[in-house]
Amino acid sequence: AKRSLPLVRSTVAPSNQRARRGRSSALRSPRYASRARWRWKSLVFVNRALRFRTAPTIMARRSFKKKYKTAHAFGSRKRKSPMRKKKTRPLASKSESFVDGQRDAEVDASPSTSDAVAFAEEMPSTSKGHTVLAHLQPRFGSPEAAREQATAVQASRSMSATERKMKLFAESEEPASAEKCEEFLVVQVAAMNALLATTPCEQCLQPGLTVVPGTRHGLATKMILNCGRCGAVANEWTSPRREGGRVFEANLRSMQAIKSIGKGSTALTDFWSIMNVSHRGLHQKTFQKHLKAEFKPAGDAASGSVFSDAVEAVRKVYAEMDPCFTKNITVVYDGTWMTRGHTSHIGVGTVIEFYTGLVIDSVVLSNRCHGCSVGPKEGDKKYIKWKQSHELECQKNTNVNSGRMEVEAALLLFGRSLAKNDLRYTNIVCDGDSRTFLALSDDKTYGFIEITKEDCVNHVKKRMGSALRALVTKSKKGQPLGGKGGLTQNLIKKLTSYYGMALREHSEVDEMRRAVMATFYHISSTDAEPHHELCPPGSASWCKHRVAEAKNEPQPPHKYHLARHVADALLPVYQRLSEPHLLDRCRGKKTQNAAESLHSVIWSVLPKDENASLIAAETAVSEAICRYNSGTFHAYVEFCSSLGIKPGHHALRRAAEKDSMRMKKASKAHQAKGQRAKRHHAAKDTKDYNPGAF
Repeated sequence: AKRSLPLVRSTVAPSNQRARRGRSSALRSPRYASRARWRWKSLVFVNRALRFRTAPTIMARRSFKKKYKTAHAFGSRKRKSPMRKKKTRPLASKSESFVDGQRDAEVDASPSTSDAVAFAEEMPSTSKGHTVLAHLQPRFGSPEAAREQATAVQASRSMSATERKMKLFAESEEPASAEKCEEFLVVQVAAMNALLATTPCEQCLQPGLTVVPGTRHGLATKMILNCGRCGAVANEWTSPRREGGRVFEANLRSMQAIKSIGKGSTALTDFWSIMNVSHRGLHQKTFQKHLKAEFKPAGDAASGSVFSDAVEAVRKVYAEMDPCFTKNITVVYDGTWMTRGHTSHIGVGTVIEFYTGLVIDSVVLSNRCHGCSVGPKEGDKKYIKWKQSHELECQKNTNVNSGRMEVEAALLLFGRSLAKNDLRYTNIVCDGDSRTFLALSDDKTYGFIEITKEDCVNHVKKRMGSALRALVTKSKKGQPLGGKGGLTQNLIKKLTSYYGMALREHSEVDEMRRAVMATFYHISSTDAEPHHELCPPGSASWCKHRVAEAKNEPQPPHKYHLARHVADALLPVYQRLSEPHLLDRCRGKKTQNAAESLHSVIWSVLPKDENASLIAAETAVSEAICRYNSGTFHAYVEFCSSLGIKPGHHALRRAAEKDSMRMKKASKAHQAKGQRAKRHHAAKDTKDYNPGAF
């Protein structure tokens, strides 16, 4: 077999003059000339299309001694005269000029074909984004390597998604700085005075010392040690200040604690007032000040560190799956809103890598700012001065409505993927809403590299239930479809489940379509008009009529007795939901479960029934992503490091417990799912067709 060469653009144009010295006059005839021109145009077309050039030995296969002739792969050509006018090239568009410039730069990087071959062997590429392509040589591994790879794949499948995701990060270890001597205690002042009652004063050596609370800054209180005879002896704050700042550590920890459970300053004040510690834990202005100055930068730093670790883990996984991996990955994108309905002012867009389940980027959008709504309006004397000072604090970063936020976030996240993560999100798994995909396609985020879409199987499955319920609702005005002998709620749930099974258990479009239509004709069959041709044959079939046929037994009576007008109304729904272009997007059996799981974590940190600003939402999203990617332990350590405080010993123990419970719960659910799959595969015959369901 010929050794394949990289496709590079030839830098020397072949000549269209094929006349050679010593040729007969017949070869110079007009008929031969036209044939030669046709052959020559074909060669030019092939050369321009493939950018193909043969080896340098063929380039130099002929040597001409004439002054104005050079060697070429297709023969000889005359050197152009210096006085000859150059042909003007038409202006190219921006995209074409960019592609040509990229191609020229890559071709110049490999001046010779041998260098290009060596470059292709060292760094083969199958990415669509590369102009210089390479024919990859097949790589044959040893049986030992194949067995090791199979063992690794089997081990990865035996773990839950949470376990695989947690193993991509370093194992959590309790830092040495978490010492028990740094813990806080809730002590009653009377109990402290009882201990000090027998302690002598260091000046008068008489007992009777007492502690009197002094100045308060939030939860930090100055404790003054008094002697009945000498007066004030010493004083000390109940909490140390953060290193390099004046913020008390107790205030930061209390804010971190109350935010981790999805509450705000009001809940913090109520808690400490009921505990009889302070009538106001932190003032509202102090709480908002710390949120902007301390927690917002800390959240950005922590999430940035987690994002970078996630991107490195994604690159490692893709490099193991494909040695030729460059930048193209498969992601799950979905948007979520803080308020239910279509009036939310805050929306969140997240990008999750599909195979690892790690969040690699996110953005929070807000179309409302409370300061703008209560501040001076245009035309007011103070408006210009207020506007200049408010621009840096304005919490409105988009003008689109809530329905457009998901599309706007996708354009922003996909547009910065190369600059931020050096990755291209070329395959996207999303729900049935095609506005995001159409917007990305129209925007041409990656130029000539197209973005492909795959539908979430769970969302497509829900379309069946929604369509059947809508069918029953619309039919109430005319001939009803519900009730006995029609579409009951129980039957709708069954048909929806059967439709989802048909999508999951088949990989080819024809098989999926056959399985979907088999469920329709099965339930619409009657004793007078049986239609079980699409049901799988054999004694192991889920259709009892085909089982009886295989065993030469009499046909059993039909279970479902749908009226003819009900079956006629169902047929268009099944035909629409079994169209090839829809089923083709479900062949990968991909879901958005990772996005739904992340949304539950986000709204547990930031409840939907609470009011929040853009800064509070961004901080909550950062904390939720850190928990989701690396676990509570690692997220807590990252936030404490960004805040400039030491992780607490008890907080680390609790975080480790939560991660352990999360792993056990995920492992238990994964094992139960595997057991159900084993029972299902053991019950059916793999040689027969089985769409599942009945």
